[in-house]
Amino acid sequence: MSWFAFKIMTIIMSIRKKFRNIEEEISLTGINTGDYILDFGCGLGFNTILAAQKVKKQGKVFALDISHQAIEVVKDKARKNELENIETILSDCNTKLEDKSIDIVYLHNTLPLVRDKENVLSEIHRVLKIGGRLSYISRAISRSYGEDTIDDEKLKKLLVSNNKFKLSKEKNGHLIFEKIG
Repeated sequence: MSWFAFKIMTIIMSIRKKFRNIEEEISLTGINTGDYILDFGCGLGFNTILAAQKVKKQGKVFALDISHQAIEVVKDKARKNELENIETILSDCNTKLEDKSIDIVYLHNTLPLVRDKENVLSEIHRVLKIGGRLSYISRAISRSYGEDTIDDEKLKKLLVSNNKFKLSKEKNGHLIFEKIG
């Protein structure tokens, strides 16, 4: 992504942040001190920073993004907030994390922008612990930019029908899935 395009995206995301309740989005998963979190498609780190504060020093947040600029923004925010429990991952999908090592994955406003959705969902399943939670939100604006978007009903069928996840919560378009196998 060019510097100019990144700056435009930054402005749009900052405006969108004003209409989100990030505290509620993070807390709906049941985040706890000591949890290991993957913020898949971390963007400007809105979820990353708040999650790192909630899991405290006992936990860790892995912030993954395909954009080098986004990763640098997250690193800068981590320094400014004196958070040492954030590790960034520059990647489109491969987390290089251990199998079953993550308690919660935040996949907020990212999946519509991903070309290989099946690969991303497979990687998330691989890194989540049994009982781990996948927090999914896809707002209209992210779906409008995405290719081959997937609506919430289609995602529910995809994840639940293969007996790998169960839908454990649903609130205003925010879906929480629990890994069962």
